[in-house]
Amino acid sequence: MNPDESAKPAGGQTLRMPGASRDAALHDQLFRYAEDMQALIDNTNDLEQRYAVLRESYANVVEGQKVFEGMIHSSKDIYLMTDSAGLILQCNAAAAVIAPVKDLLCVFLGGLLAPSSLASFERLLGQLAQGGQVPPEGLELHIKTQTGNAGVLITAASAMPVRVDHELRAIHWMVRDVTHTREVEFESKISSLVFGSATEGVMITDCAGDILAVNPAFERVTGYSAEEVVGRNPRILSSGLQDRDFYMNMWETLRTAGQWQGQVTNRKKNGELFTGWLALTTAQDSEGKVLSYIGVFSDLTRLVEAEKRLLHLALHDTLTGLPSRQLLQDRLQQMISFSKRRDEAFAVLFVDLDRFKQINDSFGHAVGDLLLREVADRLRASIRAGDTVARLGGDEFVIIAPGLSRDPDIHTVAAKIIVELLRPMSIEGHDLTIGASIGCALCPAHGEDVDALLKHADLAMYQAKRRGGNSMVIYHAAAESEANPATPPAKAADAER
Repeated sequence: MNPDESAKPAGGQTLRMPGASRDAALHDQLFRYAEDMQALIDNTNDLEQRYAVLRESYANVVEGQKVFEGMIHSSKDIYLMTDSAGLILQCNAAAAVIAPVKDLLCVFLGGLLAPSSLASFERLLGQLAQGGQVPPEGLELHIKTQTGNAGVLITAASAMPVRVDHELRAIHWMVRDVTHTREVEFESKISSLVFGSATEGVMITDCAGDILAVNPAFERVTGYSAEEVVGRNPRILSSGLQDRDFYMNMWETLRTAGQWQGQVTNRKKNGELFTGWLALTTAQDSEGKVLSYIGVFSDLTRLVEAEKRLLHLALHDTLTGLPSRQLLQDRLQQMISFSKRRDEAFAVLFVDLDRFKQINDSFGHAVGDLLLREVADRLRASIRAGDTVARLGGDEFVIIAPGLSRDPDIHTVAAKIIVELLRPMSIEGHDLTIGASIGCALCPAHGEDVDALLKHADLAMYQAKRRGGNSMVIYHAAAESEANPATPPAKAADAER
């Protein structure tokens, strides 16, 4: 180097130094070049190391993504990726249970939902778009399937939002089909509800016949609490009225046919007997192995009482509670048979109210009904314990009086009835007065069958009414010739409602 030439340092500046000073400066400049070179080398090595790490990280990310995609596509759960508006961009093979995969792409997910799920789905999309979080319990979606077996899948969905700079770009959905689980839960709830609320007693036993569980109705009917019977044999309810052969046949039928039903008399905890209808069923698994026996029984006491009530309604007048025509005829037939066996006469009194039609027309049917009830009460109070009073209909009543056969006694009874019915009746603020016309027929003198006795008592009553009412006539043959075979005018004018 020409010492006269200017020296240029590493910074690009020109140094003009004479002699030795210039040499020292050049040496210093070379040292700085070496330091800068070493720094560049160190930086390059650091960059190469970072690049290697980045490449390894990228490779791990790619591998992880492949594993993730493999898991997604092999998963039995349904995977869907949608944009922020809910449009399906990607799905896995499991989604084919909804529809063919090709038919799902670019389809609005909300359009696949049943109406019961759509509102909550759209509400969640709105929350995610505004930066909200997914509820920790996820979302239950009812998805309508588009396959051959069209139906509705009950699913539990988890949403994972993807955001870039706080902006929602996509949503990953993991959707699990819980239809079977929900159905099992529903059936279990229904079974528990039925078991707990059934009015029939339910008893479940193991294969050996020992009680596993009973419902509240069992406790109410038998008087035994669940704690008292669980683990014990149902024979604690045995009344002893069914013999050993009965139970052997029952169990044989249960083993061969899988069910048995019949009437059984059992004993409650307090010792009271009750008759129930018992239905037994064998519970088996899918392989036919017996798991338990289920017994359902009804206390027939309620049915017997209901039958009695229905029979009472069928045989009694609904307005007055007195025996109706059907029951009257039955009791009259029994009385005729009894009279023949004992050779004992009895009387049939046909009672027809006087002035009832006028009262009914003047004050209305409601007052008329109340008056008829009052008449029924007074007739009950006027007869003996063994007598029967019945209402034929309208204002006609019939009394069967066993042992009443002498004319003086008949007149005494009839007079008592007339006096009782002549007493004023206070009905709905009205003081009403009626009377009665009574006809009497005797068995066997005036007939030995139901129709003859009622007919002759009715004819005698017509005679009493023609006399002006408030009187009693005992049937005689001449009365029949005097009476009009058609409904007498006096009767028609007073009795029709």
